[in-house]
Amino acid sequence: MLRIISIGNDRNVFNLQSGVAQRMVEYGTIFGELHVVVFALANLGFRPLKLSNNVFIYPTNSTSRLKYIPDAIKIGKELAQSIYFGQTIISTQDPYDTGPVGIVLKRKFRLPLQIQIHTDIFSKQFYDGSILNWLRFHVSRWTLRRADGIRVVRKKIAQDLVDNFKIVSKRVTILPVFVDIKKIHGSPISVDLRMRYRKWNEIVLVASRLSTEKRIDVALMAFAQVLKKFPKAGMVIVGQGAEESRLKQKVQRLKLSENVVFEPWQQDLSSYYKTATLFLNTSGFEGFGMTLIEAAASGCPIVTTKVGVAEDMLQDGRSALICPIGDERCLATKLEILFENPAIVRSLSSEALKAIEVLNFSKEEYLNRYLSVVTAISK
Repeated sequence: MLRIISIGNDRNVFNLQSGVAQRMVEYGTIFGELHVVVFALANLGFRPLKLSNNVFIYPTNSTSRLKYIPDAIKIGKELAQSIYFGQTIISTQDPYDTGPVGIVLKRKFRLPLQIQIHTDIFSKQFYDGSILNWLRFHVSRWTLRRADGIRVVRKKIAQDLVDNFKIVSKRVTILPVFVDIKKIHGSPISVDLRMRYRKWNEIVLVASRLSTEKRIDVALMAFAQVLKKFPKAGMVIVGQGAEESRLKQKVQRLKLSENVVFEPWQQDLSSYYKTATLFLNTSGFEGFGMTLIEAAASGCPIVTTKVGVAEDMLQDGRSALICPIGDERCLATKLEILFENPAIVRSLSSEALKAIEVLNFSKEEYLNRYLSVVTAISK
């Protein structure tokens, strides 16, 4: 059986009720052991955690972010040195932050290394978005060329690896993020946004981490234009993040307080999608775009920037309404089109569900695919 030593930075895994923690338990069913090392500051108070009989979580408990990598290497070395009667594989959740840890462990113990890519690092909005992301892009070039296997979530990213980094295509595997489409599509409505916000005739749903790359400020500015024609419309923003305070201030400056509300992140958003008029995504870049798939599975019409699956799975005017990144006027126009044309809403919803059918596989099928990706690296 395989032992996986995974290096990541998603601290939601310490929340036993989170989707991340549940996924780790599920992955544990296909491996002999799963050990997850997570970048975390000591002042967050995390402690080593056992999620199941064979799934273990270890915070780095670093005194500063600069010590994330050396602390993760130290824990990784201890795990790699422990006795295990089977194959051990190192897996990192990204090529830039955690990737260097994987490179060190690979070289030290001569273990196979898998690097995963969940973000579109080849998007101009990513590598030109900040000095940090520019550095991450170039670190990725170095780490990815040294990986034994690379897992990406979309065909476009796989092709970019071959074209731009000259990675041999056989080392790259495409495995989308798992979304339980059948479950979402058939789930009953437990939260009705139309009943909760009866004062609004139309409801725009935004569900996202509140961070700069999600460009929620663009959503607000586009919505402000729409309100001139549809003053009884409302926007529900579901999410949390570093940008929350700044976005709430922007709502006040744009005088949108009567039409925009913020709600905390929900583990299950299917009822939100099903009772909103439409789903709006304004991200600057996405590796995959899970919320787009969830919205499509729920039958919620989509207005989005051209990111993630909107680049290679959804079609503008057929299965979604798609705009260039940052184009407020286009987004406002698309919102108005859906408000005014119920027939288009029904058509978009139907076609979007057809478009994502290729991702409609069971959890068991997905886990088998995941195992085959990892097993291929150990050979």
